[in-house]
Amino acid sequence: MMKSLNRQNHPRPQRPVRILQFGEGNFLRAFVDDFISQLNEKTDFNGSVCVVQPRPHGRVKSLMEQDGLYTLLLEGKKEGRATREMRIIDVIEQGIDPYTDYPALLQRAADPQCRVIISNTTEAGIAYTDELVTLDVCPQSFPGKVLAVLKHRFQTFNGTLESGMDLVCCELIERNGDTLKEIVCRKAREQGEPQAFLNWIENANRFYNTLVDRIVPGYPKAQAAALEDQLGCHDAYLVKGEIYHSWVIQGDPALRSVLPLDQLNQNIIFTDDLTPYRDRKVAILNGTHTAMVPLGLLGGLETVKETVEDPQIRRFLEAFLKEEVWPSLNFSESELVTFTHDVFERFENPDIRHELMSISLNSIAKFNTRDLPAMRHYYDTHKALAPRACFSLAALIVLLGQRKSDGTPLISESPEVLACWQDWDENQPQATVDALIQLPLWEGQLASMDNLAERLVQIIHSIATLGLRDALKKEENA
Repeated sequence: MMKSLNRQNHPRPQRPVRILQFGEGNFLRAFVDDFISQLNEKTDFNGSVCVVQPRPHGRVKSLMEQDGLYTLLLEGKKEGRATREMRIIDVIEQGIDPYTDYPALLQRAADPQCRVIISNTTEAGIAYTDELVTLDVCPQSFPGKVLAVLKHRFQTFNGTLESGMDLVCCELIERNGDTLKEIVCRKAREQGEPQAFLNWIENANRFYNTLVDRIVPGYPKAQAAALEDQLGCHDAYLVKGEIYHSWVIQGDPALRSVLPLDQLNQNIIFTDDLTPYRDRKVAILNGTHTAMVPLGLLGGLETVKETVEDPQIRRFLEAFLKEEVWPSLNFSESELVTFTHDVFERFENPDIRHELMSISLNSIAKFNTRDLPAMRHYYDTHKALAPRACFSLAALIVLLGQRKSDGTPLISESPEVLACWQDWDENQPQATVDALIQLPLWEGQLASMDNLAERLVQIIHSIATLGLRDALKKEENA
């Protein structure tokens, strides 16, 4: 029987715990903990992580059966070449299940060397719940646990400014750090915490908004046996991610004095405003995803990789970005060229099979947030309709009209959106187009574009009579 990965077969130095990490899932282990490992290797950081299980049913206990050790596999394209990296991550020193050992969490909160909280508790984790936070019973919510940690730390160090913490949120919501701070402060006020404690939360602690990006498929089941043969031991916590990464951190630059990520020479950006970076990611990466889904599926393709490697659709997407999306973003052309190049390398990753159907869910709402801003910018700038955004939207309308063999919609959408297709006829699509344009989610933005409905109907007729490929060719030659 193969031995398991642990300290006996992979010794590691003992380092002081400098980070309290809420979340033991794949993303944090393949992203944040990788960078902490690199800090130990390349700088004088010399720190380790205490992982806190954010939910009652988690995996901290089994992770610590491997002494917190696990193998990270990164695969993808880098500078045009297939790249593969594999390394053992050894930064997790302690794991705490606060539901069974709440005092251990409070004890770590009182550690003067533990200055940073990092979290990824999913989008649902940073949410307000009506609960009384005490130092006797573990709070259920993540913000409740943060309030308890801060309260115990405040009491332990008599509210000194130096005892404050840096809280770095990685949850995929806008203003993640600001939102956590608002909820923590609200809960503290509502349960009558003293004003001195409220002032300390505000003045001694720093909450950071961040934007994180790395695709992490998780446990590589198909590769696990071969990888373990290579490692020479069993690793139940193998985790696979893509080579690409991006981490944008907004807030007080003082974070770099306790977490010197800027010394890694990685794609980690400190800024006083991450909005442009979020807009760029949403428009170029996510917006291209949404634009390609109907083209790929109607064109007989199944995956993102197949779609971006299809010459006809690739030309369409590159022109869509360069002529309609880039002008809406506040970056230099060279920055946009580099970012777009990286995005397409990620799309072409041979080690990740990204199904178009899997990203087709709620495509109308996604078009609204991802593609409409650039479409509107083009219209306001040129006093004309954005041709490729219009084609993609028209193709999406056709796709949403398709049905499975049992008569149910091929693509999952909200009932409010699908109601627009109740009398769908691709040869007479006017009623669907009119209903779609009037949906409240657009806030009147589509309805105010002159001749949009007429143009969408024209493209739908073209796709219905010629097929996607020839309709696209017709648009290219127009």
